[in-house]
Amino acid sequence: MSASFTPLIAATLAFVIGHLVLSAAPVRAALTGALGRMGFLAGYSLYAIATFVWMNKAFTRAPFEDLWGDPAWARWLAVAVMPLASTLLAAGVTTANPAALGFEKLMAANRIRAALGQPPGPQPPGIQPVGIQKVTRHPVLWAIALWAALHLAANGDLAALIFFGGILVLSLAGMVHMEARKRAEPGDAWTRFAERSSLIPFAGIVQGRVRLSPGEIGWGRIAAGLILYLVFLFGHRVVIGVPPLPWLAG
Repeated sequence: MSASFTPLIAATLAFVIGHLVLSAAPVRAALTGALGRMGFLAGYSLYAIATFVWMNKAFTRAPFEDLWGDPAWARWLAVAVMPLASTLLAAGVTTANPAALGFEKLMAANRIRAALGQPPGPQPPGIQPVGIQKVTRHPVLWAIALWAALHLAANGDLAALIFFGGILVLSLAGMVHMEARKRAEPGDAWTRFAERSSLIPFAGIVQGRVRLSPGEIGWGRIAAGLILYLVFLFGHRVVIGVPPLPWLAG
């Protein structure tokens, strides 16, 4: 491997490992105690933006070293699956997460009760997945993971493997980390929430544990996801310089 890949590797490691370290409960608690919640979130966001910009610059400057070429099937697969990723993203960022909103106060109270040796307090029955969260409780992370995996397969060079592979690893590791952190919280609120959703997209629906109609997601959110997909499809050549399909080159 050429030494010119070193900046990309360093940036990717900083991006991935930094996210995981800052999200670890002991580190997050210590920094939140020192900086306050808003201070921690601001610092976390600045770090994420800075390392991602570094990654992008290193990626564009990395040499080309082919691994498996530019398979046509991978491009067609991306065109076919990206509507799902775009819808997961659009619906995920526009759907209020009752788990995140409700668990934060609930778990803070239960942590205090646990520290005092008291049993967890009552669990509110209203915390349950809604809309896109019935497809998966991590819609945004799955959108990013699908995007990264599809672009990794379609590019087929070493720089793309490092760049998109790093984002894919972080997305999947982020889900695992969040699941473990929630399971460790006092009480059974997360367990009951998880029973009504699924980690893997559509798994709960296929298993019959979850019922969902498209209207629950919101037709506006679905339309926004499809519009976002069309923007990605036809704007790819303008922004990136490479058309996703040959017939879009003109």
